[in-house]
Amino acid sequence: MLDLPLKQTLLARSDLFRGMPEPLLRYVATHMVERTLEDRELLYFKDDTLEFFALVVEGGIYSVVHGPDGREQIIGCTGAGQVVGETALIKGHGRESSTFASSPTRLLQLGRRHFARLFEEPVFLRRLLMLMMMRLLHAIELLELVCLHRLESRLARFLLANVGDIDRALAMPCVSLPGSQGVLASMLNTSRPKLNVQLQLWRRSGLISGSLERMVINDLEHLRRKAFALN
Repeated sequence: MLDLPLKQTLLARSDLFRGMPEPLLRYVATHMVERTLEDRELLYFKDDTLEFFALVVEGGIYSVVHGPDGREQIIGCTGAGQVVGETALIKGHGRESSTFASSPTRLLQLGRRHFARLFEEPVFLRRLLMLMMMRLLHAIELLELVCLHRLESRLARFLLANVGDIDRALAMPCVSLPGSQGVLASMLNTSRPKLNVQLQLWRRSGLISGSLERMVINDLEHLRRKAFALN
């Protein structure tokens, strides 16, 4: 169980509450409720009523929509230090997507009855607006990625956007991806078999190596050319 000072510290480091006045942080920390989810456990369904938003403390949350045929499209991933479900702060509609845990996840959840205090703080409203704008830009980029480019280009762009640290043994850039090809396929709007074929082709050519959890990019410039080649 997280104590009040730790909750307040986590809030102060989050994307939505960083730099907020101390009294506001203390108020929110006091009223946030801790919640844990198992891997793949649902947080909320699309069109659910907007009763809360949550701060991810550990683990992660995927946002997903489904097509008429049941096909799953992951449209976002929220990690530690980020908030999920912040559209609950905007009245007049239901949840825009369903969300589930990408791994065992711990959250701090704030219910709607405590929102009024947030709206009294102008600096919070400005931060919320900026966060919403960033989410909108991400949605536009995702729309372009999954609708206008071939799978090879989509995958290359996705890898480049998620390049993390350098593999010390190989001195090559690395990417940490979801451990399941099915999840990655849902992010890229493709089928698992098609994704598997593309990954195998790149492994055989030497462009990439390693596992999904720690994929090594052996030729970054070649990957960039694939990402931005004309379709």
